[in-house]
Amino acid sequence: MKKILLSAFFALTLCFAASAQEEEGTVNDNPAEVKDRKIMTLDDLKAERAALVALVKSEEFQKKLAKSETLKAPKEAGIAGVDALTDIVSSMLNQLKENRNMIPQLYASVTGQTIDGSAASDIKPITPDQMLVFTKMFIEMGSTLVKSSKDLISLPGEIKSAGVMKGLKALKNIAYIKNAIGSLRQELSYNSKMIKNLMATNKLVATNSGGIK
Repeated sequence: MKKILLSAFFALTLCFAASAQEEEGTVNDNPAEVKDRKIMTLDDLKAERAALVALVKSEEFQKKLAKSETLKAPKEAGIAGVDALTDIVSSMLNQLKENRNMIPQLYASVTGQTIDGSAASDIKPITPDQMLVFTKMFIEMGSTLVKSSKDLISLPGEIKSAGVMKGLKALKNIAYIKNAIGSLRQELSYNSKMIKNLMATNKLVATNSGGIK
């Protein structure tokens, strides 16, 4: 039995090391920060929105989104770093879920249409300041996600020091954390790009009496 546990723990450590290597490529990138781009016309912005809508409707995006809905934070593993990181990503997942209807509302407020392209009804006007609040919220979440990704890379050492039994118990937590981080990166990136587009569109529309075509 001891040999089996040691083998499982060794495999677990290798898994964490591989996970760390995967994270290193994107660990410093805040998914909510949209890089500066060229000045865009209303037609350019419309085309970009269409691409973003296609992205959010894609099978890959929807699968990851659906998976995030089923994610449930596991019980404490008894390892401080693991438990703290579990709580952080769980909180961010809940925050995104609570604000998930915000993007469709922003979209309808700016374009007069639903994301599916139908005429929107009962539109609630949203001010540029409100959009800015959401932008800042996502950037802050992105910064927290960057720190969480770095913390994930450092976990193998802490887990190894905690011993075999706690290390094996932490397996569910690590799987949860990795899945949560992947889902958070995807949704924060999409939300931020769409809001950036809608803010730019709203600004152009305000100076264009022709509105959105």
